[in-house]
Amino acid sequence: MTTRLTTRQRVQQALVAVLPSGLHVRVAALPESRGGVLEVTVKAGSVLHRFLAGWAGGGWPADVDRLLAVAPKVEVVVARRLSEGARAKLAQRRIGWVDESGRSNINLRSGLVVIREVAREEPALSPGDRWNLSMLTAAEAIFAGVPPTVEAVEAATGLSRGASANALARFESRGRLGRPGPKRGQGSARQILDLEGLIDDYVIAAGEFRSRQRVRRLHRLMADPLHVLEVEMGPTLRSLGAKWALTGAGASMFLAPYLTELTVLELYVDPDHFEGPDLPRYLESREVLKGHVIEVRALPTPMSDRGPDVNGVQVALPARVYADLNAAGGRLAEAAHHLREVRGVGPGTK
Repeated sequence: MTTRLTTRQRVQQALVAVLPSGLHVRVAALPESRGGVLEVTVKAGSVLHRFLAGWAGGGWPADVDRLLAVAPKVEVVVARRLSEGARAKLAQRRIGWVDESGRSNINLRSGLVVIREVAREEPALSPGDRWNLSMLTAAEAIFAGVPPTVEAVEAATGLSRGASANALARFESRGRLGRPGPKRGQGSARQILDLEGLIDDYVIAAGEFRSRQRVRRLHRLMADPLHVLEVEMGPTLRSLGAKWALTGAGASMFLAPYLTELTVLELYVDPDHFEGPDLPRYLESREVLKGHVIEVRALPTPMSDRGPDVNGVQVALPARVYADLNAAGGRLAEAAHHLREVRGVGPGTK
C-alpha cells in the first residue's frame, strides 16, 4: 500500500517543486498552531526568507476560508489543487499560494518571488493502470453500499464473476481495498481501506469515460426545467419502461443545494432508449447542434442510476453526480466539492 504523507511533508514537497533548485527549504510545525499551519524557512545563499504556510486540503474556496479563519496570518496557502475561485480569493487578500500541480504565485515582502504556471495535462497511464468499464461498475457498486466481495458485486451489477474479481483485485493492488484478516477462509473478505483514494481514482476515470460518450443535445422551452422533469419528462420515461437518472447541476440541487442557476438539464437514459430515434419526441423536444437546454447520455453502468428518488425525479448515484460535476469544472466543480463535503458520496450516502 502507498504511504500517506504528513501535511508537513506535502507542504515541503510542493514548495521544493516550485522553488529554484539549490535552495534549502525547512518546514516546521508550530507547537501552538491549528489547521495545519507551518513555519517555513527558505535559504537562498546568505538570505533567509521566513513565512507562515497553511495547508488548505483540496484547494476549494471553503477550504481556504476554513484555513484563514483559524490562521489569519498565513502568508502562503498550499493545497492539492487550488480552484479558480480559491485563487481569486487569495489574490484579493494578497496571500501567496502553491499547489501540488506545480503552480504557484508567491510575492513576499522579503523578496521571495515564485510564479509558476504549468500546462494542464494528465499523466500518461500504462494499459495496466487504466480503468475499464468493469472497474467503474464495481466502484459504483461499492459507493452504492454493495460489499466489496466478488459474489456481492457480481449479483448487484450483472458483471461476470471474472470481471468482478479482476476489478476488485485491481482496487486491492492500489491499496484502496484490502484483507485485514487472513488471506483465505473465514474473515478473509476484502474491506475498504482507502475510500477517499478510491473516490479520487474513480472521478478521474469517470471523467475520461464521460469525455468519450456520445451526447444528444435537445431544445425545449422550459420556464422551470426541474418542474418539467418532475411532472412531464420523468413520468413519460417511466411509462416507457426506461431506466433514467438526473445528473449534473440539476442533481446537485436535490442532493446538496449550492448552485442557484440551472442552464442545462443533464440526463442519463438506458442505451436502448438513448439510441432510439424517438427520444426527442418522448421528451417533447428537438435535436439541435447548439442552443440546447437538455443533454442526454447513455447510462454508463448498471449502478449509475442508484441515487435517491426525489419527488418522482430519479437522481443518479451521488458518486456519479460528483464525478460529472468535477468533469464540468468551474462553478460546477465547486458544487461537487460542496456535495462531497456536506453529504458525502460513498457508501451509505444515498
